[in-house]
Amino acid sequence: MRIRRIVLVGTLVACFSTASAVAETPVAGASFFGCRFYLLATGHGGIIVDIGCNYGAKGDRVLCEGSLQVAGVPVDLAKEACRRAALP
Repeated sequence: MRIRRIVLVGTLVACFSTASAVAETPVAGASFFGCRFYLLATGHGGIIVDIGCNYGAKGDRVLCEGSLQVAGVPVDLAKEACRRAALP
């Protein structure tokens, strides 16, 4: 189980890194930071949390919630963080 999770996280990081390198311009507005600081205040942080908040700021709620759940964020906190990321 642990090895499978490590492989899944590694694959997600590799895919998201490639996708962000191909993207035209990264979005890092106030909504991204609102999501990130909300999760940091609840004790969750890291590169996958940042990736999830970035996708939430771009409007992709599915990837946002999925990334945050892979990072170990509970479902309710992930939904609230992605809602905050989608705010203008």
